Amino acid sequence: MQNKGVITLFAVVFALACLYELSFTFVARSVQSDAQEFAGGDVAKENRYLDSMSNLEVYPGLGYTYREVKNREMNLGLDLKGGMNVILEVSVKDVIKGIANDSRDPLMAQALDNTDKAQASTQGAYVESFFTELDKLNQATGAPRPYSDPTLFGTPEMSDVLGFNATDDAIKDKIRGDVDAAVINVFTVLRARIDQFGVIQPNIQRLENSGRILIELPGVKDPTRVQKLLQSTAELQFWRLYEGSEVFGFLIQTNEKLRSIVERPAYLDSNSTASAVEDEAMPEDVSVIEEDSAVAATEIENVEDSALADNEVANDSTLQEQQFNPLFEVFAPYIDQNNNPLPGPRVGYAAIKDTHKINEYLRMPQVRALLPPTMRYAKFLWTHKPEKDSDILFLIAVQGNRDNKPDLDGGVVVNARKDIDEFNRPVVSMTMNGVGAQKWQKLTAEAAQQDPKRSVGVVLDNYVYSYPQVQGEISGGRTQISGQFTTEEADDLANILRAGKLDAPAKIIQADVVGPSLGQEAINASFSSFMIALLLVLVYMIFYYNQAGMVADFALITNMFFIFGILDAMGAVLTLPGMAGIVLTIGMAVDANVLIFERIREELSQGKGLRAALKDGYKNSYSAIVDANVTTLLTGVILYWFGTGPIRGFATTLIIGILTSLFCAIFISRLIFEWRLKGDKEVSFYTSITKNWWSKVNLDFLGKRKMAYIISAVLIVVSLGSLLTKGLNLGVDFQGGRSYQVRFDQPVSVSDIAASLGDQFVDENGNKFTPIVKTLGEPNQVIITTNYRINETGAETEEVITMQLYEGLKGYFETPIDSKSFLTDTESGTGLIATRVVGPTIADDIKVAAIWAIVLSLIVVFLYIMIRFRKWQFSLGAVAALTHDVIIVLGAFSLLNGVLPFQLEIDQAFIAAILTVIGYSLNDTVVVFDRIREYYAHYHAKRPLFDIFNGAINQTLSRTFNTSVTTFFVMLIIFLFGGEVIRGFMFALLLGIIVGTYSSIFIASSVTFDSLKDKETDKE
Repeated sequence: MQNKGVITLFAVVFALACLYELSFTFVARSVQSDAQEFAGGDVAKENRYLDSMSNLEVYPGLGYTYREVKNREMNLGLDLKGGMNVILEVSVKDVIKGIANDSRDPLMAQALDNTDKAQASTQGAYVESFFTELDKLNQATGAPRPYSDPTLFGTPEMSDVLGFNATDDAIKDKIRGDVDAAVINVFTVLRARIDQFGVIQPNIQRLENSGRILIELPGVKDPTRVQKLLQSTAELQFWRLYEGSEVFGFLIQTNEKLRSIVERPAYLDSNSTASAVEDEAMPEDVSVIEEDSAVAATEIENVEDSALADNEVANDSTLQEQQFNPLFEVFAPYIDQNNNPLPGPRVGYAAIKDTHKINEYLRMPQVRALLPPTMRYAKFLWTHKPEKDSDILFLIAVQGNRDNKPDLDGGVVVNARKDIDEFNRPVVSMTMNGVGAQKWQKLTAEAAQQDPKRSVGVVLDNYVYSYPQVQGEISGGRTQISGQFTTEEADDLANILRAGKLDAPAKIIQADVVGPSLGQEAINASFSSFMIALLLVLVYMIFYYNQAGMVADFALITNMFFIFGILDAMGAVLTLPGMAGIVLTIGMAVDANVLIFERIREELSQGKGLRAALKDGYKNSYSAIVDANVTTLLTGVILYWFGTGPIRGFATTLIIGILTSLFCAIFISRLIFEWRLKGDKEVSFYTSITKNWWSKVNLDFLGKRKMAYIISAVLIVVSLGSLLTKGLNLGVDFQGGRSYQVRFDQPVSVSDIAASLGDQFVDENGNKFTPIVKTLGEPNQVIITTNYRINETGAETEEVITMQLYEGLKGYFETPIDSKSFLTDTESGTGLIATRVVGPTIADDIKVAAIWAIVLSLIVVFLYIMIRFRKWQFSLGAVAALTHDVIIVLGAFSLLNGVLPFQLEIDQAFIAAILTVIGYSLNDTVVVFDRIREYYAHYHAKRPLFDIFNGAINQTLSRTFNTSVTTFFVMLIIFLFGGEVIRGFMFALLLGIIVGTYSSIFIASSVTFDSLKDKETDKE
């Protein structure tokens, strides 16, 4: 062996580097163990202990603090640690509208609408689709306008940069740059917000060329809070406000106008004179607060009896006409018991569920026309959160303007912090720059000089946070935002304002939430399956190869050490599929050793000495090892390229595992053998039991190929028939929707749960969305899948749906559970323990990416084998076998769905399994092909092609058996002990190993043989 010194030095340095990287994980775990021992099961006490250790040195000799050590420990994925994974999509549409200064040109509006529709069926960038649609519409007019036209993108800002007569191409390039800059700015702002949120080891990545941002936040326990933090654009504005009394007359006219617009409810035409809608009243325990500049408060208690059904409001109409008050059925004016408007900016109030309908009423052109000229630009906004112990929001009237520009915006804020006011309430204190201070002083002075003194609204993302009545001019550029904040809400708002606003809205299009108890269960299951699988392989290798098996075991353990060390050094995230990838690597790492050992045994059987057999065995096995692993590596790279999140984690560990397996099998084991031979020590490659296994096997595989063709044809026909008739159980990854994993404290009926949730999931039109409910493992655990409100996103939407979920499920717990415990994954592990949300747009993207991944894998494999084996017939045989394997695995998932006691769902993990099956089957096939190539080169002139093929298959049968058996049992152990979450994934791999082994022997070789031209000269 050449360059032993260099290889030895590299191996030692590599091992030390891995040990250094992993040492941070060991130290962090040690500190956490001390914290657990100190706390004695008290989680709050444990967290306080760890917080106190943050800035203390915990790594002796190197001086690292606990915070620094924690940031460098191995990253566990959300499925192993608990937390949240989201993909946000920046609204490029809003960026384009902003670049055009919100142009109202019909051509622009139509182009944007067409682009929205086109994006549903294309994976191209939004901005490029927009250019295509705008150019198409522009040409259709017969007199196309240049992009520099003032009605399109000829804004003063664009002209200042490019000039008045800029070409369309120049403007397009500028728009592309602005869109890209907006996405980068959103990425930067989100990173700043996450850093201030205090999450340890967050991961935020920009997904290139997509306008999407991936964010992973381990350990997050309040997903709703995080969603609000991420999606808030932080568009802070200060507006002058109208008095409620100025708007009261408009409300009366609106109600009258709506009577002629809104369809009269049928129940009002009945003979009953009783009102069909109960009067709404302000809850008695809700205090109405007026705020001055010092945030002083005066309470007006027990405001009762709104004008919702007040007969005086209805003028002289009949009794039944008085009952038909479209606006006041859902909205209560802010008035006293004598129907006089109360002082202050509050216009009225309504239940949260009715605010959408009220907004629609107030946006109607017929209603807007009722506004007096002085109020023609008025805006109506709701307060940001319900009043205490109620579900009502107040409506505030804002003094808008033609340009819809606020008197002051958040761009002037230079600092923001959480504070406490004189009433011991959390508030947010802000400091403005010089320009902002002057504008704020002028704004407050004008408000204080009016009679009555006016209020100023503090608006964030179109919600009114506070509306103090200004008592006097405020100078110095300092002010406060108050709004019944909790301490956390005040912290979040201050963080958002410090980080800055988003240049464009960003909505969550995919979200995964895993509770900490489920993450711990996954760790336990993964660790158990990992150790059992590793032990099984170690024992089997010693049983079959004796002392050589011990060398292989050492190389295998070293391989595991290298894999974890590299993952840690790269900062890669170890996910549950990633753990499966590592365990799969255990099985595949054996293959390289098996190939080498089998060749050495062949050389020994020919009478060669141990040293010569060792040298020739390594030399003759290199070709098969390289070809087999390169093809698997290529499928891993494709999987990494097209996958995201956990699937990319699987691909990462698979790629690293293949590379380290090659190094350990080829070099580490060789170094050990060389060391033993140098010391004149014997090395045995078999035991007395396994010495003659497979040595005299001579089966007629090709002779049975017609029978194999018939069996495969039947399986393929059945599979295709099931796929065409029954179809596949597509998960939310491929069709969009929401998936919830819920664990109860007693067995439950899935049909009862589906019916109960169907009563909760009802849209505005009364359509019921009954979800699909399936048992997951134990009868007290279910997976709930629904497409209810799938086109709606945002923290508020998710909050409403999860509360509906809770209402539909709370009756199925033996021990009553409150909403907070249900949503935050209690220590007992019951409640909502995992959620997944995938929007329809990204679902289409995932589907297309999956198809491309499989097709591209087959193409790459075809080309690689054709280049390496120099005959297209080998490529044809390999691709035929792979296609055969994919169809049968898909068919099995279709046929057996609903039959087996676990989910057979088609999701991203399944695509990873299919690509792994392709890689494994290909590995098997290439090993056989390599021996056929070798035999063909040596015996083509002496033996019939039929005998060459049969001989090669028989000669590699020992390797095929050993690799397939070890890999199969490794997968079986994970399938049995790895947990419910990856059971379907592991079933696909198990099935793939069986089918792949069969196809590499009976299909790939047979198709290749039948397609070779000189086969006709052979006699079977």
